[in-house]
Amino acid sequence: MNASDIKDYAQRDWAGIAALDQSYWTERYRKQGPGAGWQAAAALRQHVKSVRPEWPDAAARAADFQHHVRFKQLLDRAAHGLKPG
Repeated sequence: MNASDIKDYAQRDWAGIAALDQSYWTERYRKQGPGAGWQAAAALRQHVKSVRPEWPDAAARAADFQHHVRFKQLLDRAAHGLKPG
């Protein structure tokens, strides 16, 4: 990698790339439904496992669990704020 590579990367048509990405996922969802996201997630997980067989380790699982707990707490607070009265 050199300075020219970095410059080329930074000057990409990011808006065009985002539009193509949105179009791709819109069409994939239209054809496959919500399962499209699950299939993509499973493929990504399989790839990571092929590169890093030890993933996720105990520390990563514990951190993930703590993020889920915190997210649930935030959802509970938001839900409480939406209750009438």
